[in-house]
Amino acid sequence: MNMLNKHIKGEDILVKIKTKSDVGFWQYQLLGLLSLFMEKSNNYFIITDKRILVSIKENIKVNFIYKDFSEIKFNTKTDLLSFVNEDNQIEKISLSNLKLEYDDYQFLKNKLN
Repeated sequence: MNMLNKHIKGEDILVKIKTKSDVGFWQYQLLGLLSLFMEKSNNYFIITDKRILVSIKENIKVNFIYKDFSEIKFNTKTDLLSFVNEDNQIEKISLSNLKLEYDDYQFLKNKLN
């Protein structure tokens, strides 16, 4: 989360979702059941008053600046988030890597649509 704080310093967080990262196949093969109890990293989806950030396994995958919060739309069937960027172009981001749960979908649907 420290890495994310550098990018969002001084910005208001409007939406924040935190999910657990999955245990990888090789990690499970090498460490067995012990890998299920080890500390896992978290995935984050954050919308501030200026930007959209997606962090997967402590790496920032998406860092886009958007124009208007009211124009951000989320399609729950396809896991696509669409918004207008600062160049007035429509951008789409897939959130399928976050492994959202039912409550996360409901939260996003209420906040964004």
